[in-house]
Amino acid sequence: MRRTLLLFDEDNPFWNAELVFMAQEDPKELEVLYSEGLLEATSLGNYRLSSEGKRVLLCYGREWGVPISLPSKDVQEADAIWSTRLRLLLDKSFVGRWSLKEYKHNVVLSYFPGLAREESWVLDEKGRLHWLYADSPMMQAFLKRYPETGIKVRGKEPPDAKEVIQWCKNRSMPEGKLHVPLLLWSRYDFTHYARFSPLPHDIWKLMNADRMFCFRIPDSTCENPAVFIDQVAAVRLFLTYYSRVHLPGYTHFDTEDQENLNWILWVGEDDSIVEATLNLLSPMAKELVDFEMPLHFKATSMESLMKIQEPYETIYDLVFYEFVNIASPDPS
Repeated sequence: MRRTLLLFDEDNPFWNAELVFMAQEDPKELEVLYSEGLLEATSLGNYRLSSEGKRVLLCYGREWGVPISLPSKDVQEADAIWSTRLRLLLDKSFVGRWSLKEYKHNVVLSYFPGLAREESWVLDEKGRLHWLYADSPMMQAFLKRYPETGIKVRGKEPPDAKEVIQWCKNRSMPEGKLHVPLLLWSRYDFTHYARFSPLPHDIWKLMNADRMFCFRIPDSTCENPAVFIDQVAAVRLFLTYYSRVHLPGYTHFDTEDQENLNWILWVGEDDSIVEATLNLLSPMAKELVDFEMPLHFKATSMESLMKIQEPYETIYDLVFYEFVNIASPDPS
């Protein structure tokens, strides 16, 4: 069995020599697989599965009982390479002692209502951020229809998601889509929480997990905060929807009433871009954090992650010691 072939899956459809080396496999295997007709070379210098490679991979799955998820045709090559590289760097940066690490690449999270920028937030003449979405007629109608959230609603049956979507569409509410290049779930003390059965309506498995929404910082010097604020707005709107439809009672607190952390992590190529992002966003730190439950905003660079020689024990150590704090309800 060609073990390197197993690297190619739905989340990691493209590989190159650098990434294979980071995954602690032999980069020369790519050339061998290519010569055997199992891989195709791309114009960007990467490799992807050929039709024959997909067939062989499915045979491996049947023979060895390995679950196989073939790559999707919809993922952009550059985006896929970036998320795979980030996942490999994050994975080597912390052991995840007493926890489970789970990743999903290039995720699209749907929610209602999908508000336009001018309905979600605005910067005043002094550059101060103001959130508008709570006053949107569509949001007010949605919250009035589906008000139940928080610990107090535990034990109640959540609304039927299909009925919620139909109700929103009947009122011409647009669907919002949150695009996340890399989503990380960290399930600390998972052996303890394993005794709690998963909930069928928790489609993104957010219960009993801290979540890290990882976004890419534009390579150019950061001068316009709009792209960052749009991402924050989408995360806020998604959590508002999810906490009322898919996971009422457990979105912000776990089954032991401990806070589930929601990190937004912005990742740049080098430290100078991270510094520019900090300078751009730190003046609006208070407004970024303000929410029904606080969000935590961090930043790091591929350059910084590559310098980490010894992995930290937990994700919390990694966040505290290595990530730049942009905005947080606590000083860490």
